[in-house]
Amino acid sequence: MSGKEEAKVDENGEEVEETYCIDPICKVPSAKRPRPAPPGARVQETADILGPDSQHAYVQKWVKMEEEEKNGNVKFDVVRNDGPNCSREQLVRLLGLKNVFVKQLPNMPKPYVTRLVFDRKHESLALLKRGTDGDYIVMGGCCYRPFPKQGFGEIAFLAISHSEQVRGYGTRLMAQTKERAKSLGLTVLLTCADNNAVPYFKKQGFSKKITLPLNMWQGYIKDYEGVTLMECKLHKKVNYLRIPAMLKAQKICLVEKLKEVSNSHIVYPGIDARKRKGIDVMSIPGLSDIYPSKDPPSDLKTKVKPPSIANKDPEAQAELKQHLQNVLNQVKSHNAAWPFIEPVDPQKTGAVDYYEVIKNPIDLKTIQDRLDIGWYYITKDIFIADVRRMVENCYHYNGKHHYVSELGGQLEKFFMHKI
Repeated sequence: MSGKEEAKVDENGEEVEETYCIDPICKVPSAKRPRPAPPGARVQETADILGPDSQHAYVQKWVKMEEEEKNGNVKFDVVRNDGPNCSREQLVRLLGLKNVFVKQLPNMPKPYVTRLVFDRKHESLALLKRGTDGDYIVMGGCCYRPFPKQGFGEIAFLAISHSEQVRGYGTRLMAQTKERAKSLGLTVLLTCADNNAVPYFKKQGFSKKITLPLNMWQGYIKDYEGVTLMECKLHKKVNYLRIPAMLKAQKICLVEKLKEVSNSHIVYPGIDARKRKGIDVMSIPGLSDIYPSKDPPSDLKTKVKPPSIANKDPEAQAELKQHLQNVLNQVKSHNAAWPFIEPVDPQKTGAVDYYEVIKNPIDLKTIQDRLDIGWYYITKDIFIADVRRMVENCYHYNGKHHYVSELGGQLEKFFMHKI
């Protein structure tokens, strides 16, 4: 919405408030009176200000799962043991859930898992994936017991088949479970998590602080040793299946409000880099708007010269290049460096969407090429920034708990020690 545009009005002459429609449940009003751009400048669109946030690995996984559900390749079904009325299909899915829980939760005794999964007081939300023959296969699920009178539910088991992990199904399964719990009138979810599961439940909004009154749950939930009791409050107004859209709507709302009180959305023309004699600082577009009195602070009363004409000591540059090359050689020979030696090949690695998610890729070969040029790494900080970005890209795409990310962490630690 440009600052020069006039407000739209309806048939009665009343102002119509424009909205950004990100999702059917999220409509964000545009800025009513954004600061206008001066002559020669332009207004940057809100989507550009936010950046490519829709390309984040978390959002991308979420979008792909939604598409899979719409196409019918993946679905979530509530399954329970209805006794004599239980269909064969339900029994087969309960058995599939039991097998997943037993395999993925080896510390749980098989008879105990079987008893709870088939218990009539418990129900499960099954993650089903369509196979090549068109039939659905149980790939994971969440088994829980609702306590409607007390207003809470207890999660007994939650697991995803090993072949489907690290694809975001765990987060999607928890979101589906929360929506199911809300439909049952529950406001709180409790679970007993072991040390390995605590980080996962923290990411899903669970806390070690229990706010539910003791008399509401004590004696109702199962008691285990060596586990941590965790709680998650459910909010009626939050659609847990639309979290990315809700977060983006909040970002847009903030940016639209800032347009009314700041110039953050105004983009000024760039500086002519061909000028070799330096330029007056106050001639930089935009600074005159900050200091309209034309009396800038003393530290700005100078001229800026391009870095290309800055005095450089050839011996110092040669010494820096040799040092960086020695460090890079040690990094490339490290045992954890093998995933980063060459640029990512989407076909060989299976990371087909890598260059859609990672907008600024970097690898050790590219760093070596830049070092060979001679003029790229004029400071050690630029070299360090490239190596750190390489590891950050790995975290961003794979998640910090992936084995490749662990190798990246080891390599960064080794690099920082050597540099």
